[in-house]
Amino acid sequence: MYNKKIQIAGLYFVLPTLIIYGIFLIYPMITAFHYSFFKWNLLSEKKYVGLSNFAKMINDKRFWNSYITTFHFTLISIVLIIFLSFILALILEKSFKFKNVFQSAIFIPVILTMVSIAVVWQFMFQSTGILSNLFIDLFGTKVKWLTSTKIAPYSMILVNVWKMTGYYMIIFIAGLLNVPNTFYEAARVDGANYFERLIYITLPQMKNTFILVFVSGVIFSFAAFPQQYVMTEGGPGRSTEVLALLIYKQAFEFTKFGYSSSISVAFFASLLLFSIIQLRLFKSESNL
Repeated sequence: MYNKKIQIAGLYFVLPTLIIYGIFLIYPMITAFHYSFFKWNLLSEKKYVGLSNFAKMINDKRFWNSYITTFHFTLISIVLIIFLSFILALILEKSFKFKNVFQSAIFIPVILTMVSIAVVWQFMFQSTGILSNLFIDLFGTKVKWLTSTKIAPYSMILVNVWKMTGYYMIIFIAGLLNVPNTFYEAARVDGANYFERLIYITLPQMKNTFILVFVSGVIFSFAAFPQQYVMTEGGPGRSTEVLALLIYKQAFEFTKFGYSSSISVAFFASLLLFSIIQLRLFKSESNL
């Protein structure tokens, strides 16, 4: 009886979160799936078209360009984020002067909104911005950070990495603190140097942390939107038009809500796939 009361009390605490989750995530997903079978411009009546929107999406070069752009953005971002955040975590695991200041400075971008970050970086990337002037002074060359189809995608990646590295650095620090010191002490007795302890103790013990960072980082990067919208609006030449931005444009610029919903379904399906991979990886690790 007592346990049942605890369970009911716990349900009351979780209920607000479940309601918010249902309103802002589950309901929009169901609605998007419903609209994906219709042709609708918001002004006229909805017209049922079956799978026509999905057929159009599969044959749409712009959709595949956005998907590849999103994949490219996500892949390079997550590789750099994992590498930099792990290196910083290894550094900050040790005690040194001004450690807290250094750690706080790296974490500051995490608490800032992506819109505000995008505005600041946009000014820095301009022809008269800090970065452009710095490259002219150091290398005597002018970099077209946001106007070159080859450079603009990497400018977006730079902003994303700068924003997210501090967050995953904290996760890696937590993972490092969970590695038992007895393992390191035994390795030192056996004569293992720092890099041997890193390879044979730290990395294997932090496998779950790496999986968590990888999957969550992929999901967050795959869903990128604000920086591309604010800084380039998908340009130049659609070189930075990610899926979330394409969905927005199809819905609110071209008023193709049915087609936009079909792209949203593909978008959610991709994120769902990554989530399933995460659950399976954690389950397989827990069974070892």
